[in-house]
Amino acid sequence: MMSDRGISDEQLLERFVKRKDRTALAALAQRHERALLGLAGGLLGGRRELACDAVQETWLRVIRYGLSFNGRSSFKTWLYRIVVNQCRNLHAARPPEPPTAEAAETVPLAAPGPERNAEAVDQRQALRAAVASLTPEQREIVLLCYHEHATHAQAAEILDIPVGTLKSRLHAALRELRGRLSRETDA
Repeated sequence: MMSDRGISDEQLLERFVKRKDRTALAALAQRHERALLGLAGGLLGGRRELACDAVQETWLRVIRYGLSFNGRSSFKTWLYRIVVNQCRNLHAARPPEPPTAEAAETVPLAAPGPERNAEAVDQRQALRAAVASLTPEQREIVLLCYHEHATHAQAAEILDIPVGTLKSRLHAALRELRGRLSRETDA
């Protein structure tokens, strides 16, 4: 079997849709699944089951509509647009739940010592709660830019909005986050 390293996402998608090469789809899933689950989890307020549903539906859409990928954007942009739309659909269908303490435990602790570990958990919980309290529109932008490390241009393309609009919304979202976090530390 040929190694999938050095092969672009677009080439793997082409191998899958034209030759029905399941190993190409598996390679795409291996490359993107973890990041998609993280993004979906953030967009859906840490609801792991819903995030899994969104990602599963995303892959089903890749399978069904892979032939319609036209290459005007990168495969990653197309894939992320699908998962964002799936999260929007699920979010609209099911009301949000408050974030749980369990969500903060999903990131391994790096700080040594119990006091620093507890402080790190508290900070992550506060940040997750603040991000979860943003509007869905703001949350999408913050998570794409900071969790997924998308450039402004990539995030704007995923969300199908102008870069200037993305920047102004990101600025407003960060201002809102700073305000919420400063109120949290003052309390």
